[in-house]
Amino acid sequence: MEILPSSAYSIAVLDRTKECGATGEPLYTDIVSAFMKAFSNGDIESLPKIIGGRYGLSSKEFTPAMVNAVFANLAKPTPKNPFTIGIFDDVTHLSLDFNANEHCDDPQWTQAMFYGLGADGTVGANKNSIKIIGENTSLYAQGYFVYDSKKSGARTVSHLRFGPNTIKAPYLIHTAGFIACHQFGFLEKVDVLGNAAKGAIFYLILFMTKMKFGKIFRLIYRKKLWTLICVFL
Repeated sequence: MEILPSSAYSIAVLDRTKECGATGEPLYTDIVSAFMKAFSNGDIESLPKIIGGRYGLSSKEFTPAMVNAVFANLAKPTPKNPFTIGIFDDVTHLSLDFNANEHCDDPQWTQAMFYGLGADGTVGANKNSIKIIGENTSLYAQGYFVYDSKKSGARTVSHLRFGPNTIKAPYLIHTAGFIACHQFGFLEKVDVLGNAAKGAIFYLILFMTKMKFGKIFRLIYRKKLWTLICVFL
């Protein structure tokens, strides 16, 4: 209560859990109880508007677009309470709409994604690369690595950011200027180019002859990428 600004009249409490049957999630109930106690003791003159929501369910990320949606809901005269952000709730209809294409990436960042197969060296190479950039250049660097607990043989995705300014982006890359795919089969199973920015460079290793490249070329053309680098093995 001591650190709460006196100008705060609306509060949104976010919990990364779902307590079925409870009156609210743990942090939300703690905040409400604390304000009610302070009000009954005369420590505060009035109660702010307090709403509770869930985020990060089903391992969903929490992006700046979702933050904007939470603030937009909080600013409404009658905000949705409780609410869910990040997933589409078609059962209880508590989810907030947000613009998935809304980003606040620094235009000076270089963002790259690498698709590989567990134990093929992709993750290890990218960890070394981001370490070298961060320790031996004037650039700030950040790396996130997504892979199954049974890493060997499973799909891995490396997310690398670096740039001249401090990087405060605790979420994965959604608009990559460089995408590398080290396994051709991923193109038929995963939307590898779904996060490609306009004009992105796509680096593809092909275990095929150039005669069979037509299908891949049509895919790249539909995504309107400007640069394609292929390595035929």
